Amino acid sequence: MIKRPTALAAGLLVLALVGCAQPPATATKSSIGPTQTAAGPTYKACLLTDAGSVSAGSPAEQAIEGLNRAQRELGVEANSVAAESSADYAPMLQSLADEQCSMVVALGSGMANAAEAAAKANPAVEFALIDAIPNSTPTNLRPVVFNVQESGFLAGYAAAARSTSGTVGAFGGLNVATVTAYLDGFVQGVAYFNQAKDAQVQVVGWDLDTQNGTFVRSDSDPYSDAPAGRAAAQTLAGQGADVIMAVAGDSGVGALQLAAETSGLKVIWTGTNGCQTQASYCDQQLGSVVKDRGTAIFELIRADQQGRGASGVFTAGLRNDGTTFVPAHDGEFGSGLGSELDAVRQQIIDGSVKVSSPAAIG
Repeated sequence: MIKRPTALAAGLLVLALVGCAQPPATATKSSIGPTQTAAGPTYKACLLTDAGSVSAGSPAEQAIEGLNRAQRELGVEANSVAAESSADYAPMLQSLADEQCSMVVALGSGMANAAEAAAKANPAVEFALIDAIPNSTPTNLRPVVFNVQESGFLAGYAAAARSTSGTVGAFGGLNVATVTAYLDGFVQGVAYFNQAKDAQVQVVGWDLDTQNGTFVRSDSDPYSDAPAGRAAAQTLAGQGADVIMAVAGDSGVGALQLAAETSGLKVIWTGTNGCQTQASYCDQQLGSVVKDRGTAIFELIRADQQGRGASGVFTAGLRNDGTTFVPAHDGEFGSGLGSELDAVRQQIIDGSVKVSSPAAIG
């Protein structure tokens, strides 16, 4: 069944612990106690996040919970540290490398340059970069990307199934690959529903063929401008959309606010579980397209610990639970739609249903 994620998994790889260098003074450090196994030295997994970014359902919380899972299930030693500012990224990644971490995981696109430089400077240490692609990729650096077009497809199917107006919509923060992958999947999911049900649900806000659509018009930050996000959602609602997917970070709060004031309007959140990160607006949500950073990290580290690691991009999708589509409430989809979504999910995994996007990597 399509299910709500509970503890979002994350994991980090661990090598022989030789000595521990202290992180820079600005670091916030959280060591998860070492675990020695009968087989020999403990594998050590290390994680760098931003300070103050750990909140319910946030990417940092996902990653840390995944690190905890790696400790419990894989018997690794784990160390999580948080940078106070971007200036700390480079020295803190080096500090973790000096601790002889088997794998050092950098969380977020802002760390791309620092992670690339650290990997080049420490060829004996494995690095992972979550949700970003560096300018160049040393063999000991694995970018982790998310096939959100797959879970976006499920969101499109659910939106079409729940629409009473016969029109659904989607908007983004910017016309960039990390946004348009969601939109591509959403449109294909609606089309698949129409084919399966002989329906004619329309999509406004994104054209799959021209790769153009509705985006947040902000004078500040298109991912942190709720009034601009509300305006984008209002444009789609004005065209008849009664389910709207927002791929615009915190600008999507504007869509939730509009839904709170508009009878029958529902929002699909993206990136995180919106009923955790935007809990006060859970009733306005149909579901969330989630990047499960924790599970992706855990699977990456487990593979490396077991000697199955490889170079190149690590793709997190439906197949390995790296991305999911979850309902806003238990029972939201009922047994009927829930079963249909489960079946479509399996068809995407086994390849009988194809989901494509020019933005897809890996």
